Amino acid sequence: MDKQQILSFIEAQLTQGKITRSDLENVGGSRDAGTGSTLVIKEETSSNLIHVFYTIGAIIALIGIGILVAQNWNEIGFAGRVLVSLGISLVTFVTALILRSPDQRGVSQVLFTLSAPLAPLGVYVLLEEASMDFTSGTQVITALALCLVYAIALMVSKKNILVLITIGFATWAYYAGIVKIFGFGFYNTDYYKWGTMLIGASFILIAYGFRSIWLTGDPRDVREKHMIQRVLYGFGTLAILGSGMWLGGIFDILNIVLIFAAFYASVFLRSRSMLTLAAFFLVGQIIKITSRYFVDSVGWSVALIVVGFFVISIGYMTLQINKRYLSKK
Repeated sequence: MDKQQILSFIEAQLTQGKITRSDLENVGGSRDAGTGSTLVIKEETSSNLIHVFYTIGAIIALIGIGILVAQNWNEIGFAGRVLVSLGISLVTFVTALILRSPDQRGVSQVLFTLSAPLAPLGVYVLLEEASMDFTSGTQVITALALCLVYAIALMVSKKNILVLITIGFATWAYYAGIVKIFGFGFYNTDYYKWGTMLIGASFILIAYGFRSIWLTGDPRDVREKHMIQRVLYGFGTLAILGSGMWLGGIFDILNIVLIFAAFYASVFLRSRSMLTLAAFFLVGQIIKITSRYFVDSVGWSVALIVVGFFVISIGYMTLQINKRYLSKK
C-alpha cells in the first residue's frame, strides 16, 4: 500500500467509527515519547559524566591546596595562609550561592564542597595568629557557626550537598561538646561509644525524614536526595552497630538484637547499605563471642565450624532479602 491508500484506509476506518482521532494521537504521542525518552537518557548520561569531571576536579583542587599549604606553610606567612584557606573558602562559597540556576547545580555543589573543608582551616589560622588555642570549646563555637552558615545557604540555594555539609559540622560540634564535658581518656571511652550510637540513630531518623521529600520533583534532585538518604542510613548503621560491638559485657548479646533489628529495618526502609552492614556486623559479633568464650576450650574449633556454616546461611539470607525486597526498588 502506498501513502495515499494508507490515508484512504485510515479515513474509512474513522468514518466507520472503528478508530478515533484520539487513537491516532496516542500512536503519534507514543512515538514522540520514545524519541523523548532517548533524548532524556542521552542528556542524563552527559550530565552524569560532567558531574564525574566536577568531582574529580574538586578532589584534585583540594589535594593541590593541601600540598601547597603543607609545603609553604612557614614561607607564605599569615596573609598567604588566610588567602589559601579562608579566602578560597569564601570565594567558592559566594560563587556557589550565585550559581543557583538548575543547569548550574553540579558546579555549584562542587564549589560548596570545596568551600566546606577550607573554612575550618581558615578559622584555625585566624585563631593561631591571635594566639588562641583551638580547644574543644572553641571548636564547638566554630562548628556551630559554620553549621548555621551552611544551613542558611541550604535554605537559600536548595543544593542537596549542603545537607551533608551541615550535618557534618553539626556532628563536629556534637563530638567537640562531648570532649568539652567529659574530657578524653581511656577511662571514659564508653561515653563516646554511647554518644556515637546516639548520633547514628539521629542519622537514620534524618534519612527517614527524607522519604517525604524525595519522591517528587526534578529527577536529578530526587536521585541526589535518595543518595544522601543511603549515605545517612549507612553511616547511622555503622555508628550504632560499630559502637555496640565495642561496648562489650552484656552488650555482646544485646548487640545481636540490634543487628537483627537492622535486618528488619533494612527491609522496612529499603536500604541495601543497612542490610549489608548488618550482615557484616553479625558475622563479626559471632566471631567475637566465640573467640572470647571458647578460645581456651576444646569446643572452640567446633564453635568455629558452626559459625562458618552460620555465616554461609547469613550470606544466603542476605542475598535472598536483597533479591526479594530490595532489588525492585
